[in-house]
Amino acid sequence: MVWGVPSKTQVDKAGALLRDWFATDRMMGDAESEAIATVWAFRQSFAYPMTKVSANLRYYVGNFNEGDIVVAQRHKRLPRIIHKLHRQQRMRLSQMQDVGGCRAVVATQQAAYGVLHGIERNWDVVRVDDYVSEPRPTGYRAIHAIVRRDGCAVEVQLRTDGQQVWADEVERLDGRTPYLLKDGEGPDDALVYTRELAELIATVDSGRAPAPERLTRLRRLRVSALTALRV
Repeated sequence: MVWGVPSKTQVDKAGALLRDWFATDRMMGDAESEAIATVWAFRQSFAYPMTKVSANLRYYVGNFNEGDIVVAQRHKRLPRIIHKLHRQQRMRLSQMQDVGGCRAVVATQQAAYGVLHGIERNWDVVRVDDYVSEPRPTGYRAIHAIVRRDGCAVEVQLRTDGQQVWADEVERLDGRTPYLLKDGEGPDDALVYTRELAELIATVDSGRAPAPERLTRLRRLRVSALTALRV
């Protein structure tokens, strides 16, 4: 049993064991249960750094949002940690940079970049991934910044209201099916729908009104997606 914060060696060993177990159909045994306890302790070590990042993030968001400040924090769920290790076979769990994360939702894309600039000037930023200028194949858009706080890498996600709507829709569908649409896994009809929805939201975020035919097409795509997902 692991007490306190596990070492990197313990974390990587636990992650490798769970990665290998995920690829099999065997029942979970004592070794896997011990590995999960280690990963759980590793996750919990991000709690205080995340709280500090979240509190500081509220300050920067407040400079750009006149209304409510929407900032949240979360630990990456255990199934998604294991799934990511399975997808990225060379990754060591101790190197995973989104085990702990904070998210801010702002009104405009300009505001999101403004918050990012404040973070870059004042925080220890490890990396920035701009999925707005270069969206993921799924259509996902947001700005991700990996920052280091108290020795932990914490992911900061900056989204517009529309980008949050997209994430909520995909998460809702994921929660009712065995697929991971956010990771590009699922029926083609569903993936086409999520991409088209993301494109339409990007159009609105840019200040342009979508053409009526695009809205009609999106409604049809959603029906096809729900049928394919059997929702």
